[in-house]
Amino acid sequence: MVFHHSGALDHEVLQALLQRAEESSLANADGVVTRKRLLTVIVEALENLRVHAQGEPETVYALLVGSPEGYRLQLGNAVPIATAELLLHRIEVLNDMTEADLKEHFLRLLSHDGRTERGGAGLGLLTLARKGARPLKAVAVNRDSTSRYFLLEVAVLRH
Repeated sequence: MVFHHSGALDHEVLQALLQRAEESSLANADGVVTRKRLLTVIVEALENLRVHAQGEPETVYALLVGSPEGYRLQLGNAVPIATAELLLHRIEVLNDMTEADLKEHFLRLLSHDGRTERGGAGLGLLTLARKGARPLKAVAVNRDSTSRYFLLEVAVLRH
């Protein structure tokens, strides 16, 4: 295990987790491409958790595990039921896209003005799909009558 975190995420925690991941990558003699992809995926994923779990930051969970093939990042937090369904659908669509489709979609979203101050344009998931190994794995587990616990797993393979 490279790191495990549960509870609220702030900038200091995010930096500490990134440092652990980078130290692990260096210790494993990962190439620059693998290390850069790993850190990009972690930053994007943890920033998404930090920003979008503001209603219930205590539900945030992140785990990074290394293996001979690379790394697996698992994330989770509570979200409204409608958000969970939307995320599952978006991930299904992203998993079905080719690399060229992902790149085109990314460029289109960058030029779109539909973002809010908290994001919301889908760039985070798109970045995870582009930089991580696909398919992205996601499930949403019933939590109560209004929310689900959303879990996402992203792999970063060594090249």
